[in-house]
Amino acid sequence: MSTYREIDDQELIPFHQEVYKSADKLTQYFILGYFGAGISLAFFNQTWILALVMGGTLVGTYYLIRHFLQKTSFFRVSISLIFWLFPLQFIFQMHGDLSMAFFYFVSLTVLLFYEDKWVLVPVILSAIFSYFILYTGTVDGTFLGLPMEELPVDVVHMFLHIGIMALYAVLAVLWANIQRNQTRESGITFIKMDEQLKMMDVNIKFADHISQGNLEAPYPTQNADRLGESLLNMRGSLREASIREKKEKFVNVGMATIGEILRNHVDDLDLLSDKVIENLVSYLKANQGGIFILEEDANDKYLQLQACRAYERKKFLERRVEIGEGLLGQAVLEKETIMLTEIPEGYLKITSGLGIASPDNLIIVPLKSNEDIIGVIELASFKEFDDTDVEFLEKVSESIASTVISAKTNQQTKELLENSRQMTEEMQAQEEEMRQNMEEMQATQEEMARTQKELAEKEANLNALINNTDDSIITIDRDYKIVIMNNVVKARYKGTQFEHMKEGHNALEMLGDVRDEWKGYYDQAMEGERLNFILKSSVHGENTWREYFLNPIYDEHKSIIGISVFSRDITDKKRVEEQLAHEKALFQALMDNIPDALYYKDRESKFLKVSKSIVKNFGLSSEEEVLGKSDFDFFSEEHARPAYEGEQNIINTGESIMGQIEKEVHKDGKITWAETIKMPLLDEKGEIIGTFGLSKDITRSKIAEIKVLERNNLLNSVIENTPDSVFTIDKEYNLILSNSKVDELFKKAGLNIKVGDRVPATGNWKEYYDRALNGETFSIEDRELSAAKTSDELYLHILGPVKGSDGEIIGASIISRDMSGELTTRSQLEALTSEVNTLKKKK
Repeated sequence: MSTYREIDDQELIPFHQEVYKSADKLTQYFILGYFGAGISLAFFNQTWILALVMGGTLVGTYYLIRHFLQKTSFFRVSISLIFWLFPLQFIFQMHGDLSMAFFYFVSLTVLLFYEDKWVLVPVILSAIFSYFILYTGTVDGTFLGLPMEELPVDVVHMFLHIGIMALYAVLAVLWANIQRNQTRESGITFIKMDEQLKMMDVNIKFADHISQGNLEAPYPTQNADRLGESLLNMRGSLREASIREKKEKFVNVGMATIGEILRNHVDDLDLLSDKVIENLVSYLKANQGGIFILEEDANDKYLQLQACRAYERKKFLERRVEIGEGLLGQAVLEKETIMLTEIPEGYLKITSGLGIASPDNLIIVPLKSNEDIIGVIELASFKEFDDTDVEFLEKVSESIASTVISAKTNQQTKELLENSRQMTEEMQAQEEEMRQNMEEMQATQEEMARTQKELAEKEANLNALINNTDDSIITIDRDYKIVIMNNVVKARYKGTQFEHMKEGHNALEMLGDVRDEWKGYYDQAMEGERLNFILKSSVHGENTWREYFLNPIYDEHKSIIGISVFSRDITDKKRVEEQLAHEKALFQALMDNIPDALYYKDRESKFLKVSKSIVKNFGLSSEEEVLGKSDFDFFSEEHARPAYEGEQNIINTGESIMGQIEKEVHKDGKITWAETIKMPLLDEKGEIIGTFGLSKDITRSKIAEIKVLERNNLLNSVIENTPDSVFTIDKEYNLILSNSKVDELFKKAGLNIKVGDRVPATGNWKEYYDRALNGETFSIEDRELSAAKTSDELYLHILGPVKGSDGEIIGASIISRDMSGELTTRSQLEALTSEVNTLKKKK
């Protein structure tokens, strides 16, 4: 399930509102600044009425609209009109001086902060229309009675000015769209990042519950991301493993406890039975229990109650149950477990100090050894026996059956020993006679001794061979009887239900529910097959992995007389294989989910392994369509050839490529940009067998970078082609930007300054720079930059702050205009005035 969704425009409104809010604050300052500029310009031509009436009306209109309609689009349209009406006022105040046209560009630039092209439209249309009316309506230096002697009225100037205004208007509209889209992308990124952080918190809390063992904790949300789904799957697996572990632990602990009882009391059947039924009733939280052993007399077989716990005396006043009689006898015939949840009336009663009650659940489990019934176990309880209880009883019943057989065998052995003692006494009487026969047999025995010695040496060598290995070795004959069992097997079976298995025992009799499976393996080997397989083993209750080899044994006539079973513990090897499989799965998950392109190539630069993102980028459906191919199959020669040569250089030199920007030209002509890391691929010997790389798609940012570069080039072109000297400095007075006119100006002042050099801040200029760096915009007249410093040279300098995108002042801008011609005009006017005054005095 994807964590990404489409962000609608309503969610992005707050981000645009923040832009509007900042822009509103900026425009307020500029409108007040425009009003102040109008007051300042009134000093030149005494246009106080225009400055106060028209400027005051515009400021008042702004604040009225701001108060009543600020949150409407009409507010920004009104601001746009006001931002043109002020420059129009300045033109009227300065009698058509074209330098006032710069305020049009200032206004348009300020309105760009709204990032809305429709805010720019009113000022653009009004300005173009106004200029057209001014040019066409100005006659004899006046327009509607207002002096406009500074306004050139020829058609060339009209179309030139209107064309420049239209060009800048187009650039401003394009830039507004770019800025608005960037704000939109930033808003989408912020919203998605916020959603991802919230989802990460949800996953962390859910993972904390899992790490604390709380596997029942609900997932806090219905829409899980990929990590959430993985956590849910992990929680499910852990829950299943926990249940399985509890069941296995219950069975294994119970088996170990009963096994300990069986080992300690194998010589006393009564005590053995009593301890077994006592432990079973307690361990299974039953209320009653009894163990019955199958006995036989001369006539038939029957069940004899050997031991019980909490049985009512009346139920088994007779301790004998015939085969086929009742549920116990039925269990013997069917050789299957009987479990009842509705017990017949009067079958059992549980008596306590508070009264008598009938149990609700009954289970009868036959004691089987190789499908031979040895007895039965009966348990009754108020609680229902679950599958784990049944599994445990069926498994432990096999061990109990085998131990009961051993106990009976031991009892019979004691009886045989007693008979043997009696026979020994009888044989002593015959000893003399046998002594004579022994003398006759001595010669024969000496020969036999020599032969037995040779056989003993061979047997010792064989025993040394099979007992000095770490592998388990067993051989069995065609009747499944154990012929050889080495010490490794005996040590492994010590303390388990197989502890009593030794040479001469049937290899199948203690295998329990896996008897048929192993009989099938033995039969296959006895038919001449060589078997090799791996199984999970839990002889000691632990989980280990063993590898088995079953091979037929032939006699001198090439007839199969038995089989050999070799096995060895491969748990460590299995764990390594599982770890490798796990790491492979993690690696595949990385390859499937990493958003960047990750790939491995051979020495011929052909793909060995690629991430899913590469398959998607190539427009393919599977990884197999990429493997074995190279960049030449997907990219043009323009990109594929340098990429191939770079990878071959990595293979030949071992030097990596870090952070390289590549232009990728696809077969279909599509162009993408990527930042790549390429490194040599080493084998386990450290030899280079290919390359691997990580490629990040930076197409979007690269295109944005190219657009910014184009915009900067355009801006530099505008600055370079202006007739004035323009340069900017940072807060340390270092030259940041300048046009060719600045070089000429500095040369006149005897300075040789390049971009990056510190501009001298001597005399009054340090004060001027500091005023501009502190946010003040002002103009000065100066003769200091003139190399000759003659009285007929004059420069007008306009200084102001340069602000960054965050509104902070990062430097200062200086625009210098040669006013020497105006100075000459002033001198001539002063001379003429002096002459007039002289004539007046003479008159």
